[in-house]
Amino acid sequence: MRLKLSTKYIFTFLLLVLIMLELHETVHIITGRIICGAWGSRDFNVWGLCEGCELNHPFSWVATLAGPLFSFILIWLGMWLLCSKKPNNQSVGFSLVFANIPFGRISQAMMGSGDEMVVTRHLLKTGFSYTQMVVICSAILLLLGLPPIIKAYRVISNKWAWLYILGFLTLPLVFILSYVLSFLNYLLNNGLLSKPWVFGTPLLITLHTFIVLAALIVTRRNLMLINKD
Repeated sequence: MRLKLSTKYIFTFLLLVLIMLELHETVHIITGRIICGAWGSRDFNVWGLCEGCELNHPFSWVATLAGPLFSFILIWLGMWLLCSKKPNNQSVGFSLVFANIPFGRISQAMMGSGDEMVVTRHLLKTGFSYTQMVVICSAILLLLGLPPIIKAYRVISNKWAWLYILGFLTLPLVFILSYVLSFLNYLLNNGLLSKPWVFGTPLLITLHTFIVLAALIVTRRNLMLINKD
């Protein structure tokens, strides 16, 4: 697989990043609704259980686990597709691995934050220090996250393969931090279409998701442009 970057591919890949992020959050809130019986609050990247759920439902932490579990399933699906000899499957697989931001998941845990650390602190709340919990959580995420990344590195034949991998690990995260966390959440926090409706989700998030999804469906074939073979 020889990577060839193009404006069309990058545009569609970033659409995929946004959809993967929204699916991650949607899995959180739907699982929370099933466990708690009511919708919690959310924005573009932060969600919460409904009031009193953690006190009344001992397995409410499963809602926190559900998001990253879903994301890692997609990352490993991407790795499986990378094993295919069909160029289109490889293209989709490569995109799935990095659109689910494996570096973001790993780096957050190493800094002691993120969904995975919330679950780790809940399950290991006695008998382990904070540092030990960070090490354990980070080790688990490295075991889950590194194989797909290594597979992607081994599959591509470009001369500067490591530089491509570094870019796909970091630049989607920068995009999320700047566009989603800084811009979209700014609009939401300032009251733009912020009233919750379907799934307890603000209207701005739903409209944005529909627009992005429609654009992704229309331009989906651009994802195949990454593979020059």
